[in-house]
Amino acid sequence: MKKIIAWKLWMFSVAMLAASASQAAEINFDSATDFIHIDVLLKEDSDRLQSAYEMNVMLSPEAAERITQLTRASIGQPLTVSVNGRVLSTATVQSEVGANLRMTIPKSIAKDLLPTLLD
Repeated sequence: MKKIIAWKLWMFSVAMLAASASQAAEINFDSATDFIHIDVLLKEDSDRLQSAYEMNVMLSPEAAERITQLTRASIGQPLTVSVNGRVLSTATVQSEVGANLRMTIPKSIAKDLLPTLLD
C-alpha cells in the first residue's frame, strides 16, 4: 500500500514539474509607453498573399530591460507576445532579445490593433 501511495506521489510530482516547465512566459507591451519608434510595413509588391504585416519597434529602456530579463530566463520555453492587449504570437525563445524587435501582426487582428498604435 505504501509503495502505491509513494508511486502516485512520484507520478504527481513528475506531472506537475512537466506542466510548470511548459507554461509560456508572457509579455504585454503598451505601445504608448513601451515603444519609442514604430515602423509598420502594410504592403509590399512581392507579397501578394501576405498573411501578416511586419512591425519594427524600438523599445523604451524600461521595456527593453523587461524583455531582456524575460527572454534570458525563458530560453527554450514558449513566450507569448501581446501589444495593447492583443496577442501577436507565441514562439520558443531562442536567445536573449534587446531593444529592437521585429514582430508580425496577423491580418486577423490588424484592424483592431493598428488604430491603437496611434495613441
